[in-house]
Amino acid sequence: MTRRRINPWITNSFVDSCAFDPKYAPEDEAANAIVELHRNEQLGIQIAHSNQKEIEHPNTPAWVKAEAAGLIYTIRVTLTPNERAMLRRILEILTGAGKPKNFEADARHLFEAQKYGSYFVTTDRRILTCASQLEAACNVDVLLPSEFLALVRRNEKPDR
Repeated sequence: MTRRRINPWITNSFVDSCAFDPKYAPEDEAANAIVELHRNEQLGIQIAHSNQKEIEHPNTPAWVKAEAAGLIYTIRVTLTPNERAMLRRILEILTGAGKPKNFEADARHLFEAQKYGSYFVTTDRRILTCASQLEAACNVDVLLPSEFLALVRRNEKPDR
């Protein structure tokens, strides 16, 4: 059974730092369009506090750093036992047969997105490979920028 997606105009949508500046089409054009919709039409996009280290990386373009500065939405807080279990489950899905340490940051990004929002926009292939498992486990839709943009365009922007 396919679940109905929430209108992205009325929910929190989290953007992974890599989704701001993808290096290939059509994701690059979609990412730019999402940023423009955010700037000009108040499409709500956020970044989890856990992305801060990636944003501060020296190879991150200056425009991404500037744009991301105003989008940090969450802060680190102590997790409840249920939240710790959810974070562990997300990490298990992402890790597969790999080393958990390599996926801790991504697990935290997804945890924050499921806690405070409905969508996680990324170009990270590892995360996208696990999208259906993640969606089933934590009820957050994992989408490419182009998929998210198409969803935004299919939905009406509500009057505010």
